[in-house]
Amino acid sequence: MKILFVVGIIFVVLALIKIYAYRRFLRHTFIFSHHRVLLIVLLSLLYIGEVAFFFLAKDRGFDHHTYIALGSCVIVSYALFLACVVGDMARSMGKVIEDKSHILDSQRRRFLKIVLDLGVLALFIIFSTKSIKNALNIPKVREVEVEIEGLDTPKTIALISDVHVGKMIQGEFVRGVVDRINTLNADIVVIVGDLVDENIEFAKDFLLPLNDLQSKEGVYYVSGNHEYYHGIKSISAFLKTLNLTILENQNIELQSFNLAGVSDLAGRRFGILPPDLSAARNGLNPNKPSILLAHQPKFVRHNDVSDFDLVLCGHTHAGQVFPLSIFVWLDQHYVHGLYQVDSKTQLYVSSGVGFWGPAMRFLAPSEIVNLKLKPKHYA
Repeated sequence: MKILFVVGIIFVVLALIKIYAYRRFLRHTFIFSHHRVLLIVLLSLLYIGEVAFFFLAKDRGFDHHTYIALGSCVIVSYALFLACVVGDMARSMGKVIEDKSHILDSQRRRFLKIVLDLGVLALFIIFSTKSIKNALNIPKVREVEVEIEGLDTPKTIALISDVHVGKMIQGEFVRGVVDRINTLNADIVVIVGDLVDENIEFAKDFLLPLNDLQSKEGVYYVSGNHEYYHGIKSISAFLKTLNLTILENQNIELQSFNLAGVSDLAGRRFGILPPDLSAARNGLNPNKPSILLAHQPKFVRHNDVSDFDLVLCGHTHAGQVFPLSIFVWLDQHYVHGLYQVDSKTQLYVSSGVGFWGPAMRFLAPSEIVNLKLKPKHYA
């Protein structure tokens, strides 16, 4: 029922966006002011494409090119909405200036109207191309320093999440991410869920570059909710053949700290490999600091993680597109960045390296995180 409610809200919002664009173009834009029927047809096709995308996105038989075409409807709709909003804000400001000055004649008003309409068109092009570019480019490295009490020597962790290997993100992108991680010379590499977003038979070849990840003490992975959507057991079985260690509710002692991992919260809903924090922290060396890997940051809200000095999560995509970060906060409470959970435990939430759905990111840049862990010194 919750999923149906969320889907219903999405479709209503998409419809309201089309109504807003329709009214906006008819009232203010010379391009469609005399082509009402054409505008209705174009916006209707856009809406049908969006609805079809969200209905079919999880269909494993969904053709790659169809996926791109329908996903493009979402990108166009989003960029159009943002451009219209900015255009209306500029128009409102211009109206205030006009009312105060009383100096603009009708010819100048028409000229400014055309300039503003062309500005909306330019913004639409900028927003759509920028969103696509942000999604498809190999993420930049973000340096984050974290002080850890009891750490005996500085350590580095290369952190990635939410690659979403599948119909849109494939081998070339994964190779680019691996190459960039390898330049960091990290002590360990961690992947905190949503690595795979497709049937494993389809995604196998795209994941092979992970074998080339380089680190001093290993590569570690925990599951995300999307692995459950596409068969967690078969995905885990294949990942175990790669150059990485899966932490399924267990921990391992490394040179300077304990590293634990829990399966994703989706395991409770599916009844397969549910998260078990008690098992994950069983046997932790109390003389070393401990780090926990968990895909969803709300795991921290619903579980006692006070045994851990640092928790590393993903899932949120930092909202992926503005202003969805608001809804992410409502669900997860943590969106992106470093948080102090309590007097001991810190939390870092990655914005991820990939994307879900259409190839778009806006005001929510992707990242490869280079965590620089330092011993905590008291003044």
